[in-house]
Amino acid sequence: MSYISRYLEALSRSLDTVFRGALFVTLVSMILVITAQIIFRIFFTALSWSEELSRYLLVWSSFIGAAVAYKKGAHIAVTFAVDFLPPGMKKGVQTLSCFLMAVFFCVTIWYSILVFKMQVFQVSPAMGLKMRYIYMIIPVSFSVMCVHLLHQLSQIWLTEDREGK
Repeated sequence: MSYISRYLEALSRSLDTVFRGALFVTLVSMILVITAQIIFRIFFTALSWSEELSRYLLVWSSFIGAAVAYKKGAHIAVTFAVDFLPPGMKKGVQTLSCFLMAVFFCVTIWYSILVFKMQVFQVSPAMGLKMRYIYMIIPVSFSVMCVHLLHQLSQIWLTEDREGK
């Protein structure tokens, strides 16, 4: 079990590092595209593709940021009631919470793949970009959140095992 936990921790950390880098790149790219659009609109002819690209970068940064925030535990949570529970019940509530999140993540992955399949032939109007590349981030980011969730679940179960010994 310890080997699995270490593997999940390393995988979760690696994915988080990649996603943090991707988040930085998407946000900087969005800033540059919007800045270029403002400059071109004022001094030259407006760029026809910049609004569309900035919208897609915003979508990507939102989903990538959701995965990064999940890893950090930065999403909103109500934990004051759980903090007062005894260790056994706390572990049960945390496990139930992880199970419910896993169901949500899996349902979202399933339906995002269905949407992905429906968008195979659709292209964006201004850039001619295949929309599957835009929608691809949804199942990818939720899959990464599943890995983070598995790591979190292993930490919940292994922490008490260490305390009990």
